Amino acid sequence: MFKDEFIHFILSIIAGAIVGYFCRNWWAVPIALVSGFLIDADHLIDYFIYKKFRGFDLKEFLSGEFFDRLGKVYVVFHGYEYAAAATIFGIIFPNLGWLFFSLALSNFLHLLYDTIANKPIWPTYFITYRLIKNFNHKTFDFKCDNR
Repeated sequence: MFKDEFIHFILSIIAGAIVGYFCRNWWAVPIALVSGFLIDADHLIDYFIYKKFRGFDLKEFLSGEFFDRLGKVYVVFHGYEYAAAATIFGIIFPNLGWLFFSLALSNFLHLLYDTIANKPIWPTYFITYRLIKNFNHKTFDFKCDNR
């Protein structure tokens, strides 16, 4: 898990640097870093839904086994649609393009890495797909390295 977070960190810096360079605004780097990490806060949401908001066990959380027990994978911040929407907003609002493009690129790279690392069926990281499938864990066919 910590290897994955390190890779998310590096990818977020790369995303911010690319956007910062092209948009001439280096605030894109910290925005991309925050965005690249906050996307994983949705794992906590899933965990607390599983625990019914009663208690927290770090070892249990880090194992990721609660997804199997819950039978659902919500991870509501993981969705390629958000990267697409942020890109569109960057085009519509060019004065804030650096902000939206850094959000979009860090989100996209995070999801691309998760797709490569977890090897789900291709549409899994689309929030609309998970919604259509009622967030059912079994439809995703995840391969998680941390279990």
